[in-house]
Amino acid sequence: MKPAHNRLQRVGDLATTDNAVYLVVNNKIVINFMTLLYTPGQLRTAVSIGPETYRHWKKALEPLRRARGHSPCFRSGDLVALAVVRLLTLDMGIRVGALTSIGEALFDLCNRSPWPVMERAKLIIDLPNSVLLLRSELAETPTDKPYVTIPLSPVITQLREQLLAAGNEDEQSSLRFPPVEIAPAVASRGGRP
Repeated sequence: MKPAHNRLQRVGDLATTDNAVYLVVNNKIVINFMTLLYTPGQLRTAVSIGPETYRHWKKALEPLRRARGHSPCFRSGDLVALAVVRLLTLDMGIRVGALTSIGEALFDLCNRSPWPVMERAKLIIDLPNSVLLLRSELAETPTDKPYVTIPLSPVITQLREQLLAAGNEDEQSSLRFPPVEIAPAVASRGGRP
């Protein structure tokens, strides 16, 4: 039972007490919810862009200017937003300057939606009107205006693979000499023969 002085306050999908933050899912509380933060280098690696591209995009997109130095400051939603920017610019040939008007909204939308929700959704971008919509992948979007539709499942799958591949690097090299069993009598002498 929780102490009386730790009153629970609900703020959107998060609940807070005086000293802790909890994720609220279907009115259930997950204790000690922690947000992972990524450095600019990890962000670039996950999205597969070079430092020069990142510097150029940082000038055009306000949310990327939050980074100060090499400290972790990007959330998982920022990874998805930057992957969408990469898709639009490098794969579809849209100038990053044309995305300035939707930059803040794109990063905000991706940070408000968890990855499992975005995996089953598509992002609809109306560039001339600077409008972003997140819709179910099966939902139809009738319109008489041109727009860009990006299914987010492949984007998140690629990010997940990149992040898992980065974590699979062997942290410790193999020992040159494998461990050898020492007889009890030798071990009692401190390993000396």
